[in-house]
Amino acid sequence: MERIRETDKRLFGEYAVLYAGFSKQERQRLIEFSRSHSKNLKVLFSCLGDTDRVVEDIFRGDDGRCLDENTDYPKTVIMSGFSEKELLEFLKKFKGLDIPVQLVAVLTETSKDWLFKDLIEELKKESEEIRKRKAQSNHKNQSS
Repeated sequence: MERIRETDKRLFGEYAVLYAGFSKQERQRLIEFSRSHSKNLKVLFSCLGDTDRVVEDIFRGDDGRCLDENTDYPKTVIMSGFSEKELLEFLKKFKGLDIPVQLVAVLTETSKDWLFKDLIEELKKESEEIRKRKAQSNHKNQSS
């Protein structure tokens, strides 16, 4: 996991964001939020049949893809093609939406070739590891 810095360095991929697992109301808010962030940002939503699709193929979808489809994936945000500085700004503003998110990721040259279900599973593992490290760190700080 590489640390993001406040630079203009462009991250991998086409300028896009993929949302998965959100309710219809949340999806509407997410598309409005994304459009207000940038009119050039391609906004994608997961479809029911994405489980066995390659992530890069999902990102090739049309803007607004699967906006009206309900899925039961964990609430996930996957971004690509942002500058590092813009990514940090996007995530900061996203927190203001007060929409709970379980998994957040940036598309990479490696993850683009994964099946969507495998990427979600890997993100779950990473998220759990981060939670464990934070809990251990908090426990150590309270013991001091």
